[in-house]
Amino acid sequence: MNVSEKIIQYLADYGVGHIFTVSGGGSIFLNDALGKSKRIKYICCHHEQAVAMAAESYARMKKTLGVSLVTTGPGGTNAITGIAGAWMDSVPTLTISGQVFLEQTIKGTDLRQLGIQEINIVDIVKPITKYAVMVERSEDAIYEIQKAIYIANDGRPGPTWVDIPANIQNSSIKTSEFKVFQKNKSNNTDQKFISSKVIDNVIRAIKKAKRPLIYAGRGIQIANAEETFLNFVRKTGIPFVTSWNASDLVASDHSHYVGRPGMFGQRHANFIIQNSDLMLIIGARLSLPQISYNFKDFGRNAFKIMVDIDKAELDKKTLDIDIKINADAGFFLKKVNNILGGIKTDFTNWLNYCKNLEKKYPLVLKEWKKAKDPVNSYNFIDILSEKLKGDDVIITDMGISFTGTHQTFRVKKGQRFYTNSGFASMGWGLPAAIGACFGNSNKRVICIAGDGGFQMTSQELATVMHYKLPIKIFIYNNGGYLTIKQTQEINFNGQLMGCNDETGLSFPKYKQLGKAYDIKSICIKNQVNLRAKINEILEYTGPVLCKLIMDRDQP
Repeated sequence: MNVSEKIIQYLADYGVGHIFTVSGGGSIFLNDALGKSKRIKYICCHHEQAVAMAAESYARMKKTLGVSLVTTGPGGTNAITGIAGAWMDSVPTLTISGQVFLEQTIKGTDLRQLGIQEINIVDIVKPITKYAVMVERSEDAIYEIQKAIYIANDGRPGPTWVDIPANIQNSSIKTSEFKVFQKNKSNNTDQKFISSKVIDNVIRAIKKAKRPLIYAGRGIQIANAEETFLNFVRKTGIPFVTSWNASDLVASDHSHYVGRPGMFGQRHANFIIQNSDLMLIIGARLSLPQISYNFKDFGRNAFKIMVDIDKAELDKKTLDIDIKINADAGFFLKKVNNILGGIKTDFTNWLNYCKNLEKKYPLVLKEWKKAKDPVNSYNFIDILSEKLKGDDVIITDMGISFTGTHQTFRVKKGQRFYTNSGFASMGWGLPAAIGACFGNSNKRVICIAGDGGFQMTSQELATVMHYKLPIKIFIYNNGGYLTIKQTQEINFNGQLMGCNDETGLSFPKYKQLGKAYDIKSICIKNQVNLRAKINEILEYTGPVLCKLIMDRDQP
């Protein structure tokens, strides 16, 4: 075995089932080893940006490591946007990149380039990875892969990167000569200690509160602590909201679930936050889109307790936290559950108040439902969420396909529903749907995208075509970048630029696009028999590309 074959063998032993890739000259020996593997399936995309995004979504879907293989130079730089998304949203991924021969690298010189298509990718990606390294000795190859995987999953998860020169990829050494990574206390970042005094203060605050609220984040899911969290809710009776990254934490009909707050969130959920007197924030980093630019006014009446595995998140300048707990969300929940015991709390009146607010401010207005022409995105999502099954996976792109869907969609038990909310790259939806599909045994996936974002990665329709993936792609046809257009209208006296066909932006005929990729193409122009039209798409066995004609000025 050469080093490349040994790496692929190790990844298979670790449990990697799929690797997303675009083959290239700089990674040719790794490509060869992957192609010969009978235990790992390689998935060919048409752009490395899509490779990284698909790997991130795969990792989210399976709650495992997402792995990418890219070539040197532009192969690596193309993947950067996808890697940044995994960095922001704390998703464990491993990117293996090919590199020119070690003696052809610019290491130790002032040169810009020496080898063909060479780039110093390691230093470029260091700020957006937990660990990035170039392998310089054959015996270190497995060690660096093992270390990168460990770091990707340890503590707050995130992406790692291992760059491997071609001569090392193809070198052969004895198995006994490979250095092996050993984890120890010095490289373990998990927070495993919370003082009993801190837990006592938390319980005291809960007992004292009249209007407590839990702000639940994806950290709970990362810790595999969903049931522990629900047990905590059952014991305390405290209502909870979820961050956008935790939209599928529980079913929307859970008795104590009261919404998704945020700048583009649900109105009633924001009112609930502003009326709470205690906020227990668990595994949510409270980004600006969640707390608003007017962050000093966020939860202004609430005593705030925040649990986060990343101390930097607890100390950031946009937050004013009364009790900071630097710990894994799952560990905290287990600890507090063990001590809760016979705690007696009754927040029935407060929960009823929250539920009444939800009824008072409906998400889908009656006039939107009654309108016949064109399709209203909120009404569409309302019907779609009604029609989908409990094992469906829903992926959104950005813009209103993100914000409007996360405002409106009603999650059923067992469904997965997510997007990349931190970096929020336009075009994330389609490659993410591909990654989710492979991560869910090639079952049905729903992809919701705007016409603007869809164009960023539309080449991946070829990947959908090749693998015959049952992805239902709904494209909001509202003439361009609706969010940008409305921002320009509000803040720049109606002066528009680069947001629609009148200002420099045109779009293809989707029916012809679907035909080119051998994908069934449908256009829904109005809301007449909308349920039946959606049903037809969902029941079709193969992939579907559906254009939804929408109001270009829909708020």
